[in-house]
Amino acid sequence: MSDTLKNVRTVSRILGWVCLIGVVFEICLVPLIWHVDGWIDTSASQMTISIEELRALSGWQKYAVMASMMLPTLVMAYGLWRLRKMFLSFAENHIFQPAPIAHLKAFSVALMTQTLIKPISGALTSVLATITRPEGERVLSIGLSNAEVSTLFLGGLLLVIAWVLGEATRIEDENRSFV
Repeated sequence: MSDTLKNVRTVSRILGWVCLIGVVFEICLVPLIWHVDGWIDTSASQMTISIEELRALSGWQKYAVMASMMLPTLVMAYGLWRLRKMFLSFAENHIFQPAPIAHLKAFSVALMTQTLIKPISGALTSVLATITRPEGERVLSIGLSNAEVSTLFLGGLLLVIAWVLGEATRIEDENRSFV
């Protein structure tokens, strides 16, 4: 086995574990923001309403807001899970195989989906959090940053690369059958 393949396998194993940590972090992020003091300070720039207002919510409103905030993180957790499966395939020396290519496609679609859902989720969060306020005090806040646009392009790039790899694998299999 070449040094490059050894490196691919070693780094893929490490990245597989990093993805698993990322999945756990994604799933725990919103509850940590709500329940652990200090976590919100780093996330406040993405919030459409203040943490004090969020913590003041109760009943159905609290859980509806939390669920709307969880949408993009759950999509990304799924994407990271599929990316982990791709890295684990690479670690098992399954490089140009349909399975890791399918995992890369799924990750790229999840990345783009999460990027598109994030501003919608933020708008839904602001509406749900302020819906019980009197007229004139309700809020609908939506935004799209340069980072989200860049992430959307990155997801598109990865999707095209996955398609190209899939086509290359298909052509290689076809050529092998002629010999």
